[in-house]
Amino acid sequence: MKKSYIIAGIGLIVLLGVFVVGVGRNWLNRQVQGTVGNQTSGVDVGKKPPQPAQQPPAVTIEVVKAGVFRQYIALSGTVEASTVAVLASPAEGPVLHCAVREGDRVRAGQAVVRIGRQDSALASRSSAAEELRRQQEEYRRIVTLVEAKALPADQLDLAKSSLERAKAAMIQANQAAGDYVVTAPWDGIVSQVRVSDGNFVAPRAPLVDIYDPASLVLRFSVAEDQAFTLKTGSKVLASFDGLGGKEYELEIVRAFPGLDKKLRTRTFEAGLPKEDFIPGMFARIRAVLKEDPSALTVPVDAVQTQGGKRSVFVVRDGLATRRTIEVGFEQDGRIAVRSGLDAGDQVVVGGIERVKDGVPVRLKGAEGLNKNATGEARS
Repeated sequence: MKKSYIIAGIGLIVLLGVFVVGVGRNWLNRQVQGTVGNQTSGVDVGKKPPQPAQQPPAVTIEVVKAGVFRQYIALSGTVEASTVAVLASPAEGPVLHCAVREGDRVRAGQAVVRIGRQDSALASRSSAAEELRRQQEEYRRIVTLVEAKALPADQLDLAKSSLERAKAAMIQANQAAGDYVVTAPWDGIVSQVRVSDGNFVAPRAPLVDIYDPASLVLRFSVAEDQAFTLKTGSKVLASFDGLGGKEYELEIVRAFPGLDKKLRTRTFEAGLPKEDFIPGMFARIRAVLKEDPSALTVPVDAVQTQGGKRSVFVVRDGLATRRTIEVGFEQDGRIAVRSGLDAGDQVVVGGIERVKDGVPVRLKGAEGLNKNATGEARS
């Protein structure tokens, strides 16, 4: 019985020894692996790796320059002729012949329309001419008889009076015959023909419209509140749809003295170059409202407003500094700067939402180089 207890005790001791040896070996292996890992990485366990340095915000800059800056008002206008004639009928009658069509060029004195009843007018002129000839002969006969004392002197006065009446009738007959042929008053171009052969017209009825191509102007109107901003000699920029949008700088040659009573606008006329312009052409006009020959300007988006004050970010030596400015008029996305900037200053115009006063900045697109906003490389 005692031998059985002894054998069981020895077995338990052996098992306990095996367990202790196994646990110790595992602990030793973990210690060795931790030491080797630390030596390989060179970093203490539990510490975070270093983070890369944050780059300054990328911006776009613009160098401030002085130049001509204009403020415009947008208008529209039409090409019109300032010298126009509407030829009318001097008497009633049928149109025997209309010698022109739209677009024809006419010369001064050229017959344009012939009105009927001209035959009767010619007959009247022939009758007046015959009467004038008869009165001239009678006058000469009376003069001879009075000089021969065959007739009293008062007969000479009667003969002279009859001769003068015949001369007046001849003049009227010539005018009546001429009135039936309508002629062009000056060189021009026919713009509209209102009648055709066979039409019966009344006295003063419009027949043909003509205009002088040398008198073409660009006519436009300006609202009352800007009626005095333009004057004779002012410049306007006009582009014409009919000429592919080509833009011309034109000079105002006439300013109408009053306002339109219904529209409350003032009319102006600008001269046109000697090119292919025709009446009725539409023009888009930009009239110069203000002009500064040496203005400093910046994009409107570069200007910030805080507390009622305007400011921009100016870059110098790679740092962005807020600069308070006073501004003038605005045009086409740019604004004039009256004070606060100098020519040569570098103003932030892009990436401004990431910029703060006094912080470093870098040029956009220069990520591969450590550059500041002046383009200078840093070591």
